[in-house]
Amino acid sequence: MSKSVGRSVTRVDAYDKATGRARYMDDLCGREALVVKICHSAIAHGFVKSIDTAAAEAVPGVVKVLTCFEVPDIPFPTAGHPWSTDPSHQDVADRLLLNRHVRYYGDEVAAVIAENEVAAAQAVRALKVEYEELPFVLDAQEAMKDGAPQLHEKYKNNILGHSDVRKGDYETARREPGLIKVEGWYDTPTVQHCHIENHGCFAYEEAGRIVVVSSTQIPHIVRRVVGQALGIPWGKVRIIKPYIGGGFGNKQDALYEPLCAWCS
Repeated sequence: MSKSVGRSVTRVDAYDKATGRARYMDDLCGREALVVKICHSAIAHGFVKSIDTAAAEAVPGVVKVLTCFEVPDIPFPTAGHPWSTDPSHQDVADRLLLNRHVRYYGDEVAAVIAENEVAAAQAVRALKVEYEELPFVLDAQEAMKDGAPQLHEKYKNNILGHSDVRKGDYETARREPGLIKVEGWYDTPTVQHCHIENHGCFAYEEAGRIVVVSSTQIPHIVRRVVGQALGIPWGKVRIIKPYIGGGFGNKQDALYEPLCAWCS
């Protein structure tokens, strides 16, 4: 029988968190670390034709500018779900460290590595990106119709997967006398989790391995995704997950950990 059911039990981390002694991702990052900022796409769908980095590279404090034309051509997934050896159950690998094929407004197309946040932000604004814009749709039903803009070349009508769940005899039930039929499409508004700590990570090399310290809820999956994205064995990757300032499921994706690991 449980010794805690029906009783008030003190959390093992309560004291450190209440007194401010708990250490989070940013508390563990050395002040000597370089800063990476992302250049996000200004279009919803299309291809990056060119990126002029000259002005960005001239900003004092900028160490390096990376573009979508320089990253490894290794597609990988970001979703924090179990990964199966069965190809039909694997997450869709449609991301690169930086993306030439822009699939949404704000997609990552370039990154700036700098000595401080001010220099990094200035350099990102100085990048000049030229796009080949393509049509886009904002409605899921429209996106699945023939002739809709294609985001994933291998998936007809943008349908990445389909499931059908049935229980009972629907045809008999729908002929039930006096049955009231309600039919329509129902939407819920966008909801964003309000955790205190933002997404963040830093990386370094140690003893022949890449170490990534991340504010994540899925350290084991992030380890796998980093290995996939960089084309290296998972054993060459170590993930450290300190306390996180909330997540609520929003930190169940691998966001910038692969890019951060590559930059290290």
